[in-house]
Amino acid sequence: MFEDLAEKYGLRVEAEEIDPANLRLDLRARWKCMFGCKSYGKPSCPPNVPEYEECVRLVKAYTKAVLFRFRVEGIEDVRRAQEFMLEAEMLLKKPYALATFPGGCVICDKCNGRCEKVRPSLSALCIDASQFDLDDGQMVAVLFVD
Repeated sequence: MFEDLAEKYGLRVEAEEIDPANLRLDLRARWKCMFGCKSYGKPSCPPNVPEYEECVRLVKAYTKAVLFRFRVEGIEDVRRAQEFMLEAEMLLKKPYALATFPGGCVICDKCNGRCEKVRPSLSALCIDASQFDLDDGQMVAVLFVD
């Protein structure tokens, strides 16, 4: 299902099903967003996302998720990865499916605030990306399924 979608967006993507209970959440991921990230303040990022405790409750509410590893070489790859995540969420046709974004939202050229496209970044949800042993040029996102 996701292979065709990756081809549509011209992305190199690896997907694997994961148990959300095994995701490591760390408040330090949010602090890195707050101090040092130029996306801070965007609709997909702090302070426009729930606090740490609410993020933990959200992640624990899911029993299935898919981890996507994207090979990115620039901002256009990130934009396509975010569009991919939105479409993957819609393809599942599950009422509570929720995509995360690799990085802060860059879908629109000019951000007009909150919109139907925005999803939280992985770090904004306090999910520690270092647990995924990423290579240079890799970004990850999680699609919560059920």
